[in-house]
Amino acid sequence: MCKAKFKNIRINAVYVGDEAAPFMPNNYNNHRVSVYNADTHKRTSFKFWASMRSPELRTRYDALNALYCFIGDAVSGLDSFNDFCGNFGYDPDSRTAYKTWQTCQRSAAKALRVLGVSRSELYDFLNELSAIAA
Repeated sequence: MCKAKFKNIRINAVYVGDEAAPFMPNNYNNHRVSVYNADTHKRTSFKFWASMRSPELRTRYDALNALYCFIGDAVSGLDSFNDFCGNFGYDPDSRTAYKTWQTCQRSAAKALRVLGVSRSELYDFLNELSAIAA
């Protein structure tokens, strides 16, 4: 188990290793990352795949990086679908692009709820986190 704290947010990452990454079928380095807001007592969780080189999250930095990736996806979900496609080079006629954007939208809803921030504050949160995790 890997743990970290950032502001009022507690992060726990547990190696599961039982599911292939949708973007890399031979990567089974998945984790269940739990996020808890100590102020609001709200929590959420998400799946996170570590790299092939470093398969298990072990350090505070690793846990913060997982949160950073989650918040980065969430911020992408705040874009319109056409902006999302333009920013990431997707074809707007792609069903895969649309499903990916919808996943990012779900991440945005989870992040906004658990962090208890506005849309603009979510960008600030990501920027603060990038100083130590990216």
